[in-house]
Amino acid sequence: MHRYHSKLAALLVIVLMIGLSGSAAAHNVFGSTGLINIPTASVAPSGSFSAAYHLFGGGSHLSMILGAFPNVEVGLVSRFGEPGAGFFGSVKVQLLQEGDYPGVAVGLTTNGDTASYYIVGSMQIGAPGIRGHIGFGSGQFSRGFAGISSVLNPVTVISSDRKFSMPVTTVIVETDGWRINTGLSLKFNQELSAKVMVSGFKDFGFGVSYSHRF
Repeated sequence: MHRYHSKLAALLVIVLMIGLSGSAAAHNVFGSTGLINIPTASVAPSGSFSAAYHLFGGGSHLSMILGAFPNVEVGLVSRFGEPGAGFFGSVKVQLLQEGDYPGVAVGLTTNGDTASYYIVGSMQIGAPGIRGHIGFGSGQFSRGFAGISSVLNPVTVISSDRKFSMPVTTVIVETDGWRINTGLSLKFNQELSAKVMVSGFKDFGFGVSYSHRF
């Protein structure tokens, strides 16, 4: 286990060295547009589809998000390899788009007969590329949640000889009400992105997602 964590730590250091250098992470662990665990006020574009795999928090997560209608997304996630494994659904509706005022969205996640509701606001704070997110709700969101995402390089950087390409990189820090999570989102192109994550300052994880717009 120690060797496993050491390898993950080494991977994180390498990623930091080559990537710390888009937009906020689009697909969170629990099948919603968001950061790592928490949702944001953004929603998937209408007519879009994304699928992701995350190894995080002691379990594996396979998830999908569909931009079903304008300002409406639905998600499905299968969790396995941990207590409470099963299928979970989500829906989120964007009430206000971000502009001079924060973007606002409401949503819910379901776990069998149990539903957790939330409302979340997101807005640029300070310099361009830095966004704050805060929300609260019931069930898993009962303690409230908050996060900051900061885009380090808003475009893909390619070396002069094209042997090295630096993906659009976003730093993420969040609290989901239960623990603090940090990570990097690496967007290689419009379809493919990845994340490296740390939960509670001790558990490492990673994720990869693919997006397509019809």
